Parts: sequence; C-alpha cells; structure tokens
Amino acid sequence: MTQSTAANDRIEVRSSRWWALLTGKLTRLLFPACLIADHVGVSTKLVEFWLAPWRRTDEHMPLAHIAEVAHARGLIWDSISVESSGGLNPLVVTGLPKGQARHFVEQVRERLNEAVATPPRPPARR
Repeated sequence: MTQSTAANDRIEVRSSRWWALLTGKLTRLLFPACLIADHVGVSTKLVEFWLAPWRRTDEHMPLAHIAEVAHARGLIWDSISVESSGGLNPLVVTGLPKGQARHFVEQVRERLNEAVATPPRPPARR
C-alpha cells in the first residue's frame, strides 16, 4: 500500500467540545476523545485526567476481531461502540457530532463487509 493511499485510508472522529462543555466534562473539553479507523483496525485515544494528560488509554481492535459497530443516535450527539468477537471491553466514544459519527460507522461497516466478502486466498500448493 502506498503512503498516499494509507493517508486517505484513515478515518478519524473526535468528541464534541460543545458536548463536553454542556455536560461538564473538563477532561473531554481539553482533550477530546478520538476514534480512529484504518485498514488495520479501530483505535481509541482517551486522556484519563485533565491534570495528567500523559495518563491516557490507547486501545486497538483489529478488523478481524470486530463483531459489531453500534451507533447510538441521540438528539444532538451520538455514541459509537465497537464490540469485539469475544464480547469483552468494547471501544466506546460518546459525544460525537452526528454527521461525522454516521460517516465513521458507514466506512467501518463497509470495510468489514469487504473483509468478509474477499476471504484470504490459500497458499499455492507445490
């Protein structure tokens, strides 16, 4: 994969600072939660406490392990939950702008469908 294709392959959505302000989440106001999808999988970047930004949680889930991408629609902001096939520890980000969340979910589901539709080819026999 070329570098330009890899750059276009990345989809990123961040939680809304307005959502953080209106819900009183100071850490999310200063450091919005980030949900990233690329050709490898889905990742999150969450800062745990605003006073210690070096304490953050980076989680990654490969595309092969994703069972469901749940999109919870709210009145103003949405939430996305990426669940693994094992069922433990889903990647959840809340307070996402509606349009960006919808686009993110569509793209990830499209990639999952492509991965299922084109199974890996078995190695050639000699």
